[in-house]
Amino acid sequence: MWAFPRNTHPSPESETALRAAEKSLQQAKAHHSEVEAKLSESRRVKEQLQAHNRVAYSDFIQGIVLRQRPSAAS
Repeated sequence: MWAFPRNTHPSPESETALRAAEKSLQQAKAHHSEVEAKLSESRRVKEQLQAHNRVAYSDFIQGIVLRQRPSAAS
């Protein structure tokens, strides 16, 4: 078997890639709280819209039912 010596010094390319990855991670961490706030706001708005739609649909159905009832004057 051949025994190849291991290179103990990282190549310039790997050092550049490592620095780029670390920078990207720092940027992602910096934006994390902003993204979390936007996500929370989006969920809150979605819940409000769903509640509004339930009430509006209920009112719509109630309107249909009430229109179909015979009036007492008839």
